[in-house]
Amino acid sequence: MELPQISFLPVVILFLGLMVTLHLSLKLVSNIKCCSLKRLNQKWEAILPEKKEADRFKEELVTMRGKVDAIDSLLQGRLSWAEKLEDLSESLIPGVWLNKLWLERRIQTVMRKGDDGEEGSTYSHVVRMLHLSGSVIASGGEETAAIGKFIRSLERNNGFFKDFSGIESASIQRSKLKDVEVMNFELICYFK
Repeated sequence: MELPQISFLPVVILFLGLMVTLHLSLKLVSNIKCCSLKRLNQKWEAILPEKKEADRFKEELVTMRGKVDAIDSLLQGRLSWAEKLEDLSESLIPGVWLNKLWLERRIQTVMRKGDDGEEGSTYSHVVRMLHLSGSVIASGGEETAAIGKFIRSLERNNGFFKDFSGIESASIQRSKLKDVEVMNFELICYFK
């Protein structure tokens, strides 16, 4: 079998022409992309100061949002003393009046028992208290009973008692105010 004689020169020229066309096409696409990239870089450089300013505002906004959230959480857990004093006033019973009230914080150290029942480690926590100092006048020696009624009235008043874990009598003392016998008392309300 005889193979026909093919001239390779036109094939080589055609191949080289295709390669040159492909190369020029890729070069043209590359130049277009390069020009596009330069334009985008110029636009980026033009808006970069504005972007930095926007980023700074965004950081300030995040910081302020954190502060606002912290303030909101504090306000939600915060006592309204006006409401607390109104509830305290509503809880007063006839013959009882308050002379003084104050807040106290005390660090209390508690001993933990170990697994074996012996003393273990200690931990400290802050105990917050509201002290109520007052006096009561009641006829027929009912002063102590009036103080007990006042404590029960405080405990039943949900607006007042919701922030406290308990109320205890710290002291009760008899005294005379002019010709009238009064009983002075101090109550301690323990915050939760």
